[in-house]
Amino acid sequence: MDGKFFTSEGPDFYSCRDKLLDQYKSPVYDDASGLAPTEVDKRFSAIFEAPGMSRMMKKAALFELVLAQTRIDVDPVDWFADHFEGRNLLRDAREKWRSRVSDEELPDTAEVLQKASRTGAFDAELDLGHISPGWRYLLESGLPGLRTNLRINRDASTETAGGRLSPEQEDFYDAADKVLAAFIAYTLRLAGQADKMAAAFPAHADRMHKLSTCLRRLSEGAPTTLYEALQLAYLFHQLIEYEGELVRSMGSFDRNFTRFYEDDIASGRITKDDAAELIRFFWMKFFAKTRGADNGKNFYFGGLKRQGADATSELTHLALDVFYELEQTDPKFSIKLHKNSPDALYRQVARCIRDGRTSMVLINDDAAREAVIKHGKDPQDAFDYLLIGCYEPAIEGREIACNMSIKINLAKPIELVLNNGFDPVSGEFIGVDTGDPQSFDNYSEFFEAYKTQLRHQVELVTEAIKAYEPYWPEINPSPLLSSTFIDCVQSGVDVSGGGPKYNNTGCMGGCLGSAVDSLAAVKRLVYDEEKLTMSELTNILGDNWEGQGSLQAYAQNRLPKWGNNDDEADGIAVRIADFYGSLVNGKPNNRGGIFVASMFTLDSNLRWGRLCGALPDGRLAGTYLSKNIGATTAMDRAGVTAHIASVTKLDFTNIPNGSSLDIYLHPSAVAGEQGLNSLIGLIKTFFARGGFGIQFNVFDVNTLRDAQKNPQKYATLQVRVCGWNVYFITLSAASQEQFINTAVQSFA
Repeated sequence: MDGKFFTSEGPDFYSCRDKLLDQYKSPVYDDASGLAPTEVDKRFSAIFEAPGMSRMMKKAALFELVLAQTRIDVDPVDWFADHFEGRNLLRDAREKWRSRVSDEELPDTAEVLQKASRTGAFDAELDLGHISPGWRYLLESGLPGLRTNLRINRDASTETAGGRLSPEQEDFYDAADKVLAAFIAYTLRLAGQADKMAAAFPAHADRMHKLSTCLRRLSEGAPTTLYEALQLAYLFHQLIEYEGELVRSMGSFDRNFTRFYEDDIASGRITKDDAAELIRFFWMKFFAKTRGADNGKNFYFGGLKRQGADATSELTHLALDVFYELEQTDPKFSIKLHKNSPDALYRQVARCIRDGRTSMVLINDDAAREAVIKHGKDPQDAFDYLLIGCYEPAIEGREIACNMSIKINLAKPIELVLNNGFDPVSGEFIGVDTGDPQSFDNYSEFFEAYKTQLRHQVELVTEAIKAYEPYWPEINPSPLLSSTFIDCVQSGVDVSGGGPKYNNTGCMGGCLGSAVDSLAAVKRLVYDEEKLTMSELTNILGDNWEGQGSLQAYAQNRLPKWGNNDDEADGIAVRIADFYGSLVNGKPNNRGGIFVASMFTLDSNLRWGRLCGALPDGRLAGTYLSKNIGATTAMDRAGVTAHIASVTKLDFTNIPNGSSLDIYLHPSAVAGEQGLNSLIGLIKTFFARGGFGIQFNVFDVNTLRDAQKNPQKYATLQVRVCGWNVYFITLSAASQEQFINTAVQSFA
């Protein structure tokens, strides 16, 4: 691309925004570009059922078939190309292989997981959906470079092995080369389709010629321009997800793309406005895929690089300006802030939050590095952590973290203690015999029983996941993803077989606030104040607090609560977090790594709440449990600073797989420049006290109620659900009411 990149020809982003938004909803495939779906299905089935092929080679052959023979589409108004008629065939194959393992190899283990899930004790699966490729490695190498690296390392591995690789290594290198060759051929198919669109739509010929040139250059070498780098990144995203994984992090936007941007600007290829336009089109691809109804695609910004320099650049600020302008819920951002982050970055982020662009979490870069180093990461690798999914650190290009393999309900063991291992809602025995709770002489004995029940749940679920992990190569071999991991390429071992340097398994502990408040209530009501016997308490909970209005109000309003800088409640929280971390962190998994603890909920607090009976804190059966690591809804009555003081008593170095505190603010609290200063001060205070992740909702109840009545007026009104944002008007009525109740109670 010589000279100015953009021309006056063709529509700008805003003139074709609606069309771009619908691109995945209503794709138009060129019938002449590939086989009809029925014929593809026939050929796919023949390969899938073919005997004598390893699962790895079968996966590669299926991938090659789809990229070579399905119909494709290139939109003449879009700057990027990626459409093929894949119809999730490879994911369907993966799920068939997964089901075979569950049904034929691990039926008892599968039943353990199903029983726990239907009772709300924990949810778990072999997590294939929280990965990130080695972004910088693939952008530096390009498609041909990745193939070259495979050949070089294959030769080196063969020499090291005395001239003969294992069958598994042979299959890995063959499969990885096959899928990369298929990828290159696919980019050329798209380039040819772009040429065809140029002829068919003369008004868009300039754009299509530039797209075709971009794709052909990617088939020949590494990207050299911002346009080429963005196109390659999106294609990799699409094809890795098609292979059977979910790309839960797009890596660092500023680290990955700044060098291309700066070279383009310096050479005069593009202007700053050109770059902004490219970013608009690029980010629309992600939003069009989800239409704001999924968990969002995570990019991160800022943080310290290995050399100790801050990663913030002109591109960082440009990208955040475009984010502010678009008002989209996807992509979402993780902002890594350290003690020397530029004030301009703090202010830009605070402005986004204040003005309702809350699709971002702020991460304490210093605390995150300390946590991952403490739990086994090389100090230099620690500078390269990205945030997988919502908040979970993983080393880019060196780690398959499986962050969402396990989700444990920290409040459930309280029910199990009160019912001696039985789930009071279903009547199933899902815990362990800790004895008749009436026999406990003091709170210490009750808390020891809680620890016993929690230990049992952790042991059950970690053993179940360990049973599944050796079957990963049979369920989802991943040669394309593995080709971006230098450790896999060097060893000839796929990510499914433990090829990366780090192979940890995440274990999420959720609903801390509900657990703390309920334990505090038992301590006060039964032991300290002796208002109730244990028998009376269990009967009251069994009756869902029926006829106990004054006692329920006392439990809700007069007892110690997490999130108010109350030493009694906070001490319970610290004991739970420390014990939970000791159960999880460092426990060996079956992939050559360890289990690591996180503490948040995603939206599991809603589902678990529906499966949970009444609790001692005054909560009614079936209502939602506390969210993330913060206070139970409306129980943080001492204000935001007290809430932060409570939460930062936790040792976040023992929660290395991530956590987040939710803060709700009224717009008046962050209005104007003084409001921005207050918000920045709040963030810096949280980080100075050692907090890990913090995220915000800024709204008032009147706006939310009006949005319910007049949704057409609030198309872009966002709320942060957990590690992602949604448009408020797209929520269910019940979910909308939860946010309204939170606003009423938080700002009362």
